[in-house]
Amino acid sequence: MRTELLFSGLLVFLFVSNVEVDGSLQKLTYTRWINLLRYAHGQLQRESPSPHESHLPRAEQVETIATAIYRHFFNVVFDLVATEDGRRLLPRSFPVDFLIMLDSSASIGSENFQLALQIITTWIQVLDEENFINDALRVSMISFSEPSKVIHEFSFTSGLDKAGVIDRINSTEYHDGKSTSTVQALWMADSIFTKQSREGVTRVMLLLTDGWSHNQLALPFGVLWPSARLRLQHNVNVYVVGIGDQVNHNELESIASNPDDEHLFEVEDYSMMLEILERIESLDSLE
Repeated sequence: MRTELLFSGLLVFLFVSNVEVDGSLQKLTYTRWINLLRYAHGQLQRESPSPHESHLPRAEQVETIATAIYRHFFNVVFDLVATEDGRRLLPRSFPVDFLIMLDSSASIGSENFQLALQIITTWIQVLDEENFINDALRVSMISFSEPSKVIHEFSFTSGLDKAGVIDRINSTEYHDGKSTSTVQALWMADSIFTKQSREGVTRVMLLLTDGWSHNQLALPFGVLWPSARLRLQHNVNVYVVGIGDQVNHNELESIASNPDDEHLFEVEDYSMMLEILERIESLDSLE
């Protein structure tokens, strides 16, 4: 059973003073509530095989994942509009606040970090310039490594055009932290959507990471609580890209929105992710 579903159920229990157990009502005490949450958190640390492990040739993997990301991200959050000059991706119904979370821990290394920045800028390049006019799309970004290096790189800024967003992404420094503070970064994302995001907009978050989170016990219940708040309280569509073979699939699954195959994508390396985005740029339409 997916840990996120277990945790979502436990959130409901938080607001209920009595629960039915074996046909009788029993008080859900604070201790029981804490123990249930600790159990859910513990499930994240159990190893599980990735559903995206594949023995397909690399080119076929690139095509499959590119198609999935295009269909479930670009063609859901945005609308494919045909013009004389080709396709354009514009916000589907409402303005979009788009938050990027980028892992900058030591496991990445400076070379891969530069590739990660290139991945993000390519992701932005796929979108049409018109998205940035009249604040139809606003972008913000967090980079994170160890707790003291969880950094809000730039905010949702009105009037920032596409070139300005790309310049801010490219100016991000590699902080080379010794751990991966995903939990603290998720709480920062919660604060950003609470204080800076607009009402009545589509809220989207993209997380890129290559490893397990650390400092799980520094904040209660690890990634579970902030992830649930993002999805359920702030109504954020959370997309996750896990890169390499060291990711904790259970953890990424608990962060991403449902269903997993539309919000969680796992790739072999940073170069493959660039290949995927280059393929997305060449796609004209998807049925």
